[in-house]
Amino acid sequence: MRRVPPRFICVLVALPVVMGLPAELPAEEDDPALYAVGALGASSLYTSYFLLGTLADGYATAAYTSSFTDEIARDVIGLSESSIEALGRIVADESIAAGDRELLQGMIHAHELLIAQAWGLIAYVEDEDDTDDWFRYRRAAWEAIRDLLDLE
Repeated sequence: MRRVPPRFICVLVALPVVMGLPAELPAEEDDPALYAVGALGASSLYTSYFLLGTLADGYATAAYTSSFTDEIARDVIGLSESSIEALGRIVADESIAAGDRELLQGMIHAHELLIAQAWGLIAYVEDEDDTDDWFRYRRAAWEAIRDLLDLE
């Protein structure tokens, strides 16, 4: 099983501040709670991306109805918006280190791209000739996620 890249773990430095703990606590990869936060953040981006792709494939092959596809795409939008809100609260904390802030902003950007991709899927469901946004944001979301997770 692939582990979360060390680059992604640096976001965990912000966690003690958010939890009300002393800011001097370091984020260490061997701390199970802090590592879990990083792993869950990576998992959220990665699985949301692939969920949207699976959903689009299911709709295109008539395995999923337009209603089901629309509903799940809107769920992904809502979950991504919640993630953006939560990450934004951490970014707004002035005690967050610049490197951590940059990574958090990258995560926010990736969620924004996932939202745009989901809206592109909804547009495709409404008009099967309307695929431009779907493909443009799908490529952009993958590039952002790949870069954040240090994938090849």
